[in-house]
Amino acid sequence: MLTTFLAVAVFASCDLIDGTGVENPNLSLDGAKQLPNPATAFVNGLQEELATMANNCITTQELATDNYVNVQSFFNQNVDVGTYRDIDTDFRNCQFSIGTLREQAEYTLTEVVPIDPNAQGAALEAEAHFFKGIANLWSGEIFTALPDDAIAPAVGPETHFNTAVADFTAALAIDSDNVGYLLARARVNYNLGNQAAAVSDANAAIAADASGDYVRYILFDAVNGPTNTLQNAVHDRGNFDDLQPLPRLDFLDPKFFDIDGTTDSDIPLLKIEEAHLILAEAELADGDLPGAQTAMTNVVTLASSRATSTVDDANESRNGDGTVAQRPNDGTYTVRASASDPFVAGLVIERTTTVETPSISATSVEAADVAALATNEEALTMLYLLRQEIFFGEGRRMSDLGIRWPVAEREARINPNILASDRTATIPAYLPTIVEFDAFTINGTEVTIQHNLNRTIAIGRGNRF
Repeated sequence: MLTTFLAVAVFASCDLIDGTGVENPNLSLDGAKQLPNPATAFVNGLQEELATMANNCITTQELATDNYVNVQSFFNQNVDVGTYRDIDTDFRNCQFSIGTLREQAEYTLTEVVPIDPNAQGAALEAEAHFFKGIANLWSGEIFTALPDDAIAPAVGPETHFNTAVADFTAALAIDSDNVGYLLARARVNYNLGNQAAAVSDANAAIAADASGDYVRYILFDAVNGPTNTLQNAVHDRGNFDDLQPLPRLDFLDPKFFDIDGTTDSDIPLLKIEEAHLILAEAELADGDLPGAQTAMTNVVTLASSRATSTVDDANESRNGDGTVAQRPNDGTYTVRASASDPFVAGLVIERTTTVETPSISATSVEAADVAALATNEEALTMLYLLRQEIFFGEGRRMSDLGIRWPVAEREARINPNILASDRTATIPAYLPTIVEFDAFTINGTEVTIQHNLNRTIAIGRGNRF
């Protein structure tokens, strides 16, 4: 299809791969630019490349956290045990996909939009700025450092985030009330610790979201591709059980599944819950616990109202014996986040028949739990639990933990500007040994997680603002 060709053609034009020298005059960038309304095809290509980027990043991101553990060999076996080497092909594929999306978006803005009158100053131009911003946002969230252009020096997350702010600001200059653009800029400012700017964009997004339930998805195509790789990992491979959730997150899995044989689940990219979570953290930064409780209650209410899906998950072979490949499998189990936390019922669900799981957001936190908070530390711990549950399966947890991947070894081979420090992972000292992220014990029907990482983040890193 044309969008697939555009992805390859623009990627090759950026010196990231070596072409074969074979030319097809019917398939060229110049030919594509001669199509009626060419920006439409190029922006569609950006949407497709976003899905490819998600496939190359999100599954391994989830494995790098306490959300999931890999119990088979089909997906990344290294990050679960804390092996972060620059030769890891998953890191490389994620990095290069991010670079491809950025370069495609830049090409669309500099070469295609100027020749398409229907795109200039309109939605298509705004979308190109948006996709470029997403590439820069993910660069900052996922990697210790990355080049921001072909054969350029690697720059740190702050540089990528500031570029993303400019990208989303350019999109908003065209479409000032776009909820997704506002949420994206709020997310970047949250990463930068820019409290006033993040709060302003969060409030603006809530005000612009007339329905109060905004979601923008990463779109997959089960027939023509790209298909959803994470869906394959958590559901479609059935009794291989490649990815198993932490027992206290069992009720959220599988969030993504084969819908009808020709339809894959889409992954939320941006949703309005993010705005409420940012407001809550800002209130905690200001020492306003009641204000934070109001914002947290709002997000609990919203997440609890989101739709669920009926999923046939009978192939999951969790039988409750606590071995690495098999997990608690029915509602008689209670789970606690650590040995110093209380046991909670209802977190583990029966897998021998169909299950109801969230497709957008869900949380185990209830309004009464929020109302009972007494200290900022308790509130921040609960806020990170909300973030973990609400963004489950969306590649967000790794950034909250503070983990970032190294620049790929292959990049260093072709780019003389890459430093040794760029090729080193970022793993905060406040985290326990990574292999312990997924550890738990079972005593009868009581499950105890070894580490409450939400409390670890709250104490070790504290507030983002």
